[in-house]
Amino acid sequence: MSKVLSVIGVAAVVALMAPAPASAMTYEKLTYLTFSAPVQVPGATLNAGTYRFRLANPDTGRKVLQVLSNDGTVVHAMFLTIDDFRAKATKDSVLTFRETPAGVPAAAKSLFYNGERNGYEFVYPKGFPIMTAPLVPQPEITYTSEPVAVAPEPIPEPEVAPEPVAEVAPEPAPVEAPAPVAEPQAPPELPKTATPLPFVAVGGFVTLLAGLGLGLLRKAVN
Repeated sequence: MSKVLSVIGVAAVVALMAPAPASAMTYEKLTYLTFSAPVQVPGATLNAGTYRFRLANPDTGRKVLQVLSNDGTVVHAMFLTIDDFRAKATKDSVLTFRETPAGVPAAAKSLFYNGERNGYEFVYPKGFPIMTAPLVPQPEITYTSEPVAVAPEPIPEPEVAPEPVAEVAPEPAPVEAPAPVAEPQAPPELPKTATPLPFVAVGGFVTLLAGLGLGLLRKAVN
């Protein structure tokens, strides 16, 4: 008996250590779904793309599903589900849809995981999913028995390029002529008021002195 239990224990450890196959379901039942067109889920309308579907809190309840972006950073919706059932399990996860009229995004109904016949039916709030296409306002039409005069559209005037304006060179500033330099003037001549009489008197006086001197010289010699 102890040998049998030890063999079972080793097999269990090996099974836990072996990698899970790609189709194996995780504890939170994470699966990726890709849509090629907008899809309604409770609380949101998902645009075309890939989304994560998983249990919001698998430890406390396994009836709340959460829809996140492909990278798991954005929560698009979180809603309650009820039990659903299908007769045959499939290899891959399957999302079923409700019937919706033309022009309305498809409404998701139930999610069945691969290998399971029990599924999760989505619970929509009151008034959802949307089952009517949005109303498009129709254009107003006015009927008249007489032709309506239509004012002709104004013909745009051709643009005329402005004529080039010749640039006028600024007039040079007037150059001031240098002030004339005054020529040096000769000193004014003094008026000739003297007469030759003084010179004659001086000559006579000199002659008198010379005569006196000669007379004295003769007396001394004698």
